[in-house]
Amino acid sequence: MIQKILTFSAAILLVISCGALVGFAHEAEENARYADLEVDVQEIDGMFFVDAAGVRDQILSHDSITGSFIADVQLQHVIEWVRSIPAVDDVRVYPGLNRVLHVQVTQRKPLARVHTGPDEADVYLDSHGRVLPLSPYYTARVPIIHADDIEMCDVAFDLIQATHEDILWSAFIDQIEVKPDGSVDIIPRLGSSRIHLGFMENLDHKLNKLHVFYREQIARGNLNAYKRIDLTYQDQVVAQRYY
Repeated sequence: MIQKILTFSAAILLVISCGALVGFAHEAEENARYADLEVDVQEIDGMFFVDAAGVRDQILSHDSITGSFIADVQLQHVIEWVRSIPAVDDVRVYPGLNRVLHVQVTQRKPLARVHTGPDEADVYLDSHGRVLPLSPYYTARVPIIHADDIEMCDVAFDLIQATHEDILWSAFIDQIEVKPDGSVDIIPRLGSSRIHLGFMENLDHKLNKLHVFYREQIARGNLNAYKRIDLTYQDQVVAQRYY
């Protein structure tokens, strides 16, 4: 009987001790503070529209993080602060070991720069076709689209999306001019010709014709002999010489 009483008393003491430990742990967790903020920005094709220092400054303008109670820092708020940076694509925020708040950021990737006239500021179009303001710190080497307005850039952006992963064409296309009727001219980095692509139908066929034409002209050494190359004719390239 005495042994049962002692066993029962020990069990009660164990439950009370466990409850106290849980209570202490909970109190310690509520009083825990962040010791540091770590920001990592993923580099994308050598572009630096967003840097870790800029992300850190944006966060610190709202909350010091270091020294803040962990329970008081809303991770969704941190995400929203970082997302307010125009060139930020995605944000992941999580508390790590040693009470460090980790922020991982990916950048938006510009594929083209749009110029609509002297009275309008240039902008970029990112890989999803969304407008991205220019950066005061970094300039992307991407094709320039000349158009009367941003809506007319769609046809030129289709061309860029179709070619930007091709090493040859991405290096070849310097500027694209969208005419009022929606047809397209290409101004290349190589040679002095203006290339009339026309509309976007049969794009692969037109680019193949252009590739054959340039390969032949380079072999002959008269690449700069033509001022206009027209790809709109079926199964032929019409080239106009300088006179």
